[in-house]
Amino acid sequence: MFEIEPKIIDNFLSKTYHAEILNLLTSHDFSWSYSDNISFPKEHPNADKNNNLQDYGFSHIFWDKGNRRLESEHSSFITPLIYKIMDTVECDFILRARADMVTWSKDGYIHPAHSDFSDPNISSVFYVNETDGDTILYNIKPDDAPKDKVLKEYKRVSPKPNRLVIHDGSLLHTGSTPTKHKSRIIINSNYIKQEYVDHLHNKAK
Repeated sequence: MFEIEPKIIDNFLSKTYHAEILNLLTSHDFSWSYSDNISFPKEHPNADKNNNLQDYGFSHIFWDKGNRRLESEHSSFITPLIYKIMDTVECDFILRARADMVTWSKDGYIHPAHSDFSDPNISSVFYVNETDGDTILYNIKPDDAPKDKVLKEYKRVSPKPNRLVIHDGSLLHTGSTPTKHKSRIIINSNYIKQEYVDHLHNKAK
């Protein structure tokens, strides 16, 4: 009912707006927060199980759950991007929007597969800079993953500046580190439809 097929949109933003986002996220004034595990927050049960030296990354949160803007001084600048994505995926609420950055590794480390939220949601990846490090999508939910954790890839998407990828955020997916560039910078955001909010509300009655 709420699942979607992956979709790629190139040249999603105007050249000027994309260039300004690139300048912002690569400037010395932009603040990044370090994370030991870029795929799982500290409170996630899998955070400690995937303790690989290359799991780290950096993030900057613009929006949180509940459609409430966080106190990022750059949130208002990113708002037109977030609203345009929300209109494109035909959703009604923003669950989260953040910038993510991982750095160069020799062998192109693939981060642990994860889902953004357990509830049905639409996820997007907006590639900011010229880089490598594919996004890998698996057409399976976390609870249905095989016990040996060997996952069959459903689709790979290579980064391209100003490219947007839309996919089902409740399915397993992940990203990989660049081997030809110093960093891989994306803006990841998640959205939900009003019909699912109504569905949950009616179910709780």
